[in-house]
Amino acid sequence: MKRFGLFLGSLLILLPGLALSQPVDSWISTSSGTWSTAANWSLAQAPSASTGAGISIADYPGTATLQRTIDLAGGTGRVCYGNQFDLVVGGIGYTFSGTAGTVSGFFLRAGGTVNGILNNDDNVQTFNVPIKLTSNSGIAGAAAAMVFNAAAGDLIFNGNNNAPATPWTINLNGASNLTFSGAANITIGSSGAGQIVNTNVGTFSGLIKNGAGTLTLGGTNANTFVGTNVINAGMVLAAKVDAFGAGNALVFAGGTFNSGGLNQAFGTLDLRGNVTLDLGAGSSAVTFADSSAFDWSTFTLTIANWTEGSDSVRFGNNANALTATQVEHIFFGVSPAQIDSNGFLTPLLVPEPSSVALSLIGGFGLAAVILRRKKD
Repeated sequence: MKRFGLFLGSLLILLPGLALSQPVDSWISTSSGTWSTAANWSLAQAPSASTGAGISIADYPGTATLQRTIDLAGGTGRVCYGNQFDLVVGGIGYTFSGTAGTVSGFFLRAGGTVNGILNNDDNVQTFNVPIKLTSNSGIAGAAAAMVFNAAAGDLIFNGNNNAPATPWTINLNGASNLTFSGAANITIGSSGAGQIVNTNVGTFSGLIKNGAGTLTLGGTNANTFVGTNVINAGMVLAAKVDAFGAGNALVFAGGTFNSGGLNQAFGTLDLRGNVTLDLGAGSSAVTFADSSAFDWSTFTLTIANWTEGSDSVRFGNNANALTATQVEHIFFGVSPAQIDSNGFLTPLLVPEPSSVALSLIGGFGLAAVILRRKKD
């Protein structure tokens, strides 16, 4: 029996993802309060406690009397196995805050039933604190991958750029990816820096967009992570230059990328579905690296809101940056695309509607004359 206990303990250390399910610790304070105060929680200790129930899932009931501002006060990262928000009709949602220059924010752990953030409430949940992704055992690396799911209500992430040693909104921390999902909308940087970084040096990460909602990537500071981004559904709206990180590859399998009328520089484009590149209002220069190695033969890229002399879409720096077949699967609205010697895409010239009409009328007239002469 003793040997079995040692074996089980060793297994849980080696495979932290198989650890027993975490208890649920619910917020019970009917007034705004401090996250670390034990009396504010149903287990009589905050989810970050290291004794008793241990690290828990932080649950936020959907009761209007409980939906308040929660202060994450302090330079210690608040640890939990995900944040879960329950459904209620009405209310105002929760806001997480912290005094500028002192708060370290959330150090979320992957795994468990939440595996990130889940908003089942119909209210907006606002995070005015930094968030750092970690693995199930609390370390950096690929296993820190998780999901932020706006299932029923919006999520807003603003961070706190004056936080000690955590000047970011979201730190991917080496996670293989961070997935944004749900039917509601998610906004990064509705105010402040809105910065997404990866401080786990030498690793690659990326963002995945699932679900019908809109992911807005905004803020005043550049996103600096390096990796591959994926759009599977919904819309990604750029609210700053290089919103997906400058030079990152894009796998475009569904939905829409809206440049926001701002310049966006990508790596390669791997087209895996019928998708839309919307250049929005304003002047957009959207660039991709040479993508001729990919097979687009069954998919279509539609470019919307392109204005001649104002917007541009470019692949590489020459006409060979796309194959002829790839170009055949790109359209400006309904007009086929063409690529020039510098890699710029433009619509093929098409006759003006009035010219087409005149040609048709002229053709019908000529046919009538020929028929009349034959009868004579």
